[in-house]
Amino acid sequence: MKRLNAVRGIFWLAIIFVIAFLVRAESGDRRASMPHAKSAPSIRILDQNGQPAVNGVPSATSQIVDVAVGKGGDVFVPDTVNISVGDTVRWTWAESGHSVTSGPPCVPDSQYCSPDDMNCFPGVTSEVGHVYTHTFSQSGTYAYHCIVHCIIGMTGVVNVSGGCAPPGWSAGGNLPFAGVRFAGAYFQANGKFYAMGGRDASNVEFTHPFEYDPVANTWTTKSASYPDASTNNIACSVLADAGTPYIYCVGGSNFATQAVTGRVFRYDPVADSISVVAAPWPDGTAGTLPGGFSVFNNKLYILGGFNVAGGNGTSAIWEFTPGTNTWVEKTATLPVPLGYIPTTTIGSLIYTGGGADITGGALTDTTNSFKYDPVGDSITTITSIPRATSNTRGLNLNGQMWVLGGQFPTPSNEVDIYDPLLNSWSLGPPMLTARRNAAMDTNGTSHIWAAGGYDDTGVANNTTEILSQCGTPSPTPTATATATATATATATATATAATSATPTATATATATATATATATATATPTPIRTTPTPRPRPTPPPRP
Repeated sequence: MKRLNAVRGIFWLAIIFVIAFLVRAESGDRRASMPHAKSAPSIRILDQNGQPAVNGVPSATSQIVDVAVGKGGDVFVPDTVNISVGDTVRWTWAESGHSVTSGPPCVPDSQYCSPDDMNCFPGVTSEVGHVYTHTFSQSGTYAYHCIVHCIIGMTGVVNVSGGCAPPGWSAGGNLPFAGVRFAGAYFQANGKFYAMGGRDASNVEFTHPFEYDPVANTWTTKSASYPDASTNNIACSVLADAGTPYIYCVGGSNFATQAVTGRVFRYDPVADSISVVAAPWPDGTAGTLPGGFSVFNNKLYILGGFNVAGGNGTSAIWEFTPGTNTWVEKTATLPVPLGYIPTTTIGSLIYTGGGADITGGALTDTTNSFKYDPVGDSITTITSIPRATSNTRGLNLNGQMWVLGGQFPTPSNEVDIYDPLLNSWSLGPPMLTARRNAAMDTNGTSHIWAAGGYDDTGVANNTTEILSQCGTPSPTPTATATATATATATATATATAATSATPTATATATATATATATATATATPTPIRTTPTPRPRPTPPPRP
């Protein structure tokens, strides 16, 4: 057995050596084909004030700290940076063909990534002169790497000191008006939170977006005007077009006329402008309000919905791609028709927890919970959320799905947290106010914002509350696992590089592997609840 293990170790060592050699050769060939690269002036890294940047020094106030990518080889310079919470790291490409991908070497964790910090897809590389920034809002140690050259040691670390407010919910500044049936969107580019669409306490549609500044703790009514008055129950998320992020909004309805639209528009928070996208959502045009919605790989997915005219839920899954502005109806469908579904993306999967069964116009909350694979276009069940809920959001906070409040018709302040690794639910800190159909979103790591919505008396409110969360959410179930695996692999690679002034390089690799693994895990999660919540009875047809 020892001899067999030794042989296996030598085999894998040889494989790693060959791959590293080939990657290094490809990188070297690329640089060899760029004779002008070494003679070009070195990149001069400056801070936000135009002064030479100082790297690796914690800051007293929010600052930008610079790192060169590929300067002098397949390295980050410096490869270790010490900053404070609220600081920004700015990576500038000194050499083409690299990425900034969060996670330990060659294991992306989707916390942040180049080129645009959104909907992380780890395989994208950038060219000389590209600039990518990420603001770190939570203390901790953040490893990252170049997805192409991680195997030969192109790695970096950002050490973030400081902390955030004590964990839990706290009150924020009030919205300019009480309102309901918003869509919430956190805009990474400026660090602000937006309440999109919705209507006021008199059921009159809002005409402008509302912007919340977390630093000033104040709301502002923006100047941009919505293209129409069908802004209730819209689905809004951030997507990038040609590298520029926008808040895209799909569908919606008007309270007075009950008209439903499939119209798509996008809001540019920087320019404070709104433009209609010439690609209406087909199901919306057919009278359906969006169900659950989430973003993966810079594409918007809508799962299910509420066909108002027919009075029933729907089960279709749609995919929208910005830039080309195309809609594709996927082959997979929800196992059951649902509307108003809490939905979020974690890694490469889209998760749901709850949603409303809609039959004859009557809504009944459910505990249906699923995960959808947008790459494989397949959907499967997960452990059901322990309470029936709908008319709220599911949010990805530190790799877990937080389902906030909701429930129709009387909202709750309960927070349920789903752990995709353990396929289990636990209770989170309850919200200050029971609310549904509110504006909600998260920055993904340290904060959740919730504003407006119906309270438990059925009245529209203008309050805002903020969850501050340092580190991994609590409570977190614990698990132990053991696994054994065997694998065999073969790899071949070829690389060619042109010698023209505009270099090109190609590399091909093939690998085959077989593996078997067994694992056992035990988890002791915090008890889900102390008293069960009865399943609500169907209610009369709502006014969406």
